Formats: sequence, C-alpha cells, structure tokens
Amino acid sequence: NVREIVDIVTKNAEAPERAIGPLTHCALGNAILGVLGSQLHDSLVKRDEGKADDSKKSLSAVSISGGLNVDIATRLQLEAFLCYVDDWKAVQTGEITFPWDAAVTNSESSGFAFQNHRQTNPVFAASQTIKVISESIGIFSRRNSGKEPSVWLSDKSAEALNYPKYYLNDFHYQTDGWLSSKSANVYEVSTETLFLGRQDAMQRRTILPLSRKDDMPTDILEVACGTGRFSTFVRDRFPKAKVTLVDLSPFYLDVARDNDSYWRKQRGKAALEAVGSEMEEPLPATLVQANAEQLPFDDESFDAVTCVYLFHELPPEARANAASEMARVLKPGGVLSFTDSLQMGDRPAIDKTMGNFGNMNEPYYNDYIQSDLMP
Repeated sequence: NVREIVDIVTKNAEAPERAIGPLTHCALGNAILGVLGSQLHDSLVKRDEGKADDSKKSLSAVSISGGLNVDIATRLQLEAFLCYVDDWKAVQTGEITFPWDAAVTNSESSGFAFQNHRQTNPVFAASQTIKVISESIGIFSRRNSGKEPSVWLSDKSAEALNYPKYYLNDFHYQTDGWLSSKSANVYEVSTETLFLGRQDAMQRRTILPLSRKDDMPTDILEVACGTGRFSTFVRDRFPKAKVTLVDLSPFYLDVARDNDSYWRKQRGKAALEAVGSEMEEPLPATLVQANAEQLPFDDESFDAVTCVYLFHELPPEARANAASEMARVLKPGGVLSFTDSLQMGDRPAIDKTMGNFGNMNEPYYNDYIQSDLMP
C-alpha cells in the first residue's frame, strides 16, 4: 500500500492536487486524537466510578479504531490518494474546477497560486481539531453506553414544526442529530476525519453529470444541502447559475448561508471571470427549509438537481417520496445527480462488513444497502 502511495505521488508530482494529500494525514491525526481522547475520557470516568482496574486496562489497551492495523490504515490512505487522482483528472478535463479553497503553492507550470483561506490558518485548524476531539468523546460515550436514539426536541414540538419521526434521531451518535448549531459547526471536520480528508473529492464527483450535459445548467437545486460545503464547488463550476439549497435543519441552513457568503466573497468574481461572464457578482443562493418528501416548488422548476448522502438516512417510503419529488421538480431533459453510500455487490470484498456502519446509529442503513434504487 505504501509503495502504491509513493508511486501515485511520484507520477502526479506536477499536479497541484498534491497539496491536498496532507489533508489525509491531518484527518488521520484528528481521528487518532479523537479516539484517544474518547478512550482517555472513558478511563477517567471509570476511575471516578471506582473501576480503577478496568480504567488501567482500558488505557493500556488503547486501540485506534477497534482492530485497525497498519495494513488497513495504509489501505485507507491509498484509497484516499486514488480519490485525489480521480479528482485531479476531472479538473484536467474541465469537468470540475480546481478546489477553490485548497492550499497550493505558486507554480508557473500549474498556473495556480496560493490563496489565503481559513482552512490553511493554523489557528482555525487547531480549533477544528479541538472540535473533533470533543465530538468524538460524545459520540463514543453515547455509542458505548447504548443510549437510546433521541434529540432534545419534544415530540409535540416536532409535530408542530412538521418534522417526521425518523428525523428525530442523533444519527451517527452526533451531538443533537441535525438539530443544533454545535452539530452543524462540527459536521464538516467530522466527516473529513471519517473519510480521511477525501470528503470533498468524493462529493465533487456529483458534479460530473452536470458538466457532461450539452447545455450548462442555469437553475440548480440541491436537496438536503447540509452545511452547503458541496454547493460551493457546484457554484464554482457554474457561477452564473441560480442555486437553491434545501434542508430540513435551520441550523445547517445557517451554516450553508455562511459558506455561500464566504465563497462569493473569496471566489465569486474570479469564478465569473473564468467563464467570461459579464455579471458583477454571483447571486446569493436561495435557502429553503423543507422536507425532501415535500419540496415547495412547482413542477419542472430546475434543470439540475443534486442530492448527496441523504437516502441511506431515510426509511424506504421516505426514499421513494423524495425520489418522486426530485423527479417532479426536474425539467424535461434535466439531470439528477445522486451520490450516496456503496450498496451490496458494488464491492463484493466488503459485503460481509458493509453493514457494520449501521451500528453507528444508522437505523435505515442496512435496508438501504440491500435496496434496488432502480427497479
């Protein structure tokens, strides 16, 4: 695995994408610190409860991720680098733009210049690591204690706000599920840590079907936009397009608004210039709080619809409803680009263990991976 990683880096030595490689190592470092922090917290709790012997045993037998060995760790890093290579190839063909806030060095050969973005700020990076450690302690504590899935919102309040029952779950055992600012503000760094720095690159594959259309989309809808991070890459590729972001969480929509504003401030005008537009600046994204099962738009309203990582968190009936709604609002000849987890048979070698992710408080995951999405 290490030899293949070195070979990939050597073959792509001139690619600006090589600067993103350290994201994998930072994410791996965050993951290790998060797990160690959680185990240290558990050992201290046991000590306070008078279980000193168990505490010493737990602390002396720290495991980075329940059986993660060198071979698995390097394999995960190799897959991350392969993901970066695919991302760079798509940049070279023009199907996606270079990650607009990635740190790259000045290079005459690449044509990319270093940009001073917040994610390259050491103080910002340190604050993100602290968030990961804090969230990891909470996640593993809830998982290990066998906590019943729940959020702070009462059933009566949820009913009044039209939140479906399946939504009232702290998915992944994350703090407050989708219903707090704390959850929304730690989500991006948590998922980047989970995927060893390749979250952006994986999501950016969703843009390819939009780029391969003869006519570029001018009215784009993202369903279940979350923090709006992915939408900034969509906007960077299609800066003239009107973009509408839908999510059921007002807390995540608030972060999406900030991310959209940050992209427009840092990159908006340059993105328009890159496509020869005479617009002075991109329009702000339209943010709508709504359930994917009941999209508040007229039929045939959008020529492109995207959806990332939603379906595995929906029960079967809700999945069918959401799919029907996305098809309803899509214009004839439009494109729906959908990205989600692997399913059984996609990679037979991991079929036996694929369902383990469901143990992280993903109640509909095992049904999802066995469902035929295109009957």
